[in-house]
Amino acid sequence: MAHVSHVENALSNPQGTSIERLDRTGFLEALGCQVMWGFMCLYWRLLSGESALLVLTCRMVWSCVFIVLLCSFVKRTKFLYLMRDPRALRTFITSGVLTSANWGVYIWAANSGHLLETSIGYYLCPLFNILFGLIVFHERLTRMQKVAFGLAACGVTFFIAVNGGAIWISFALALTFSAYGAVKKKAGYPALPGMAIESVLTGIMGGIIFGAGTLMPALWALVPATPDAMAVTYEPLKMFLMVFAGVLTAIPLLLYSAAANRVPMVIIGFLQYVSPTIALILAVTFFGEAFTLAHGVCFALVWTGIALMSIESLLHRRYASSLDTA
Repeated sequence: MAHVSHVENALSNPQGTSIERLDRTGFLEALGCQVMWGFMCLYWRLLSGESALLVLTCRMVWSCVFIVLLCSFVKRTKFLYLMRDPRALRTFITSGVLTSANWGVYIWAANSGHLLETSIGYYLCPLFNILFGLIVFHERLTRMQKVAFGLAACGVTFFIAVNGGAIWISFALALTFSAYGAVKKKAGYPALPGMAIESVLTGIMGGIIFGAGTLMPALWALVPATPDAMAVTYEPLKMFLMVFAGVLTAIPLLLYSAAANRVPMVIIGFLQYVSPTIALILAVTFFGEAFTLAHGVCFALVWTGIALMSIESLLHRRYASSLDTA
């Protein structure tokens, strides 16, 4: 109950708490969110004996159940009004499809020996965000962003030329994640009601797919299981893990929402690289995926681009701060 109250207070942007305390708490929330996302591949490996599509539908349904119960528990149920707004329905059906696609690709890739490609994908997200900024919001690239984008393009091109088609996983993850952010930003709905109604619509979609799979088990064979040595075979434990996947999905989202009210976005931007870094380390050291020359070149060029953008962001922030204090 204390944890729920804390999340509710954070989402409400509480008053009367010291700024120093807010910053420290928000930093830990943002870091905890990224660490959970980084290690989540281990969780999906436990369920690798099941079809990735079945795992995805269970994640969609049970995350919906958990978020709705949480909203009811903290008495924040004023989100159903969005069901009467056609624009909101279009927005959150689209965002729900995008986030479900992102989850599905990640679950399959993490269980199929492509964790390195998932890491590349999430490193590419800031650069795809730039692309959506150009296309959707008509933003202009800075000189450093142009350099960063060019470096990433060179890295990805080299990877495709040397390593073949596995890069589609990286593209799919970066595209769906960045498109999701662009859709939510353009719509401009409040965070908590939006997340709640999106989870309801996603849960409905997951329930429909689950029902179809129950009637036609061949549906699960479209995305066959890829059992790992970590795969759980004890049925009651497997069922628990399926249900708990909803909780594990919702908690980092709530932490991220809470942290966004406490921590500058530049800090959150830097922390977003914690998750793919954890995935990279696990892929090479724990799961034994081969780190090839193509991976090395691609990572090096993407990292260089990210570093240049980060330096530019810090310099811009420092310059803005100096103007404010002048």
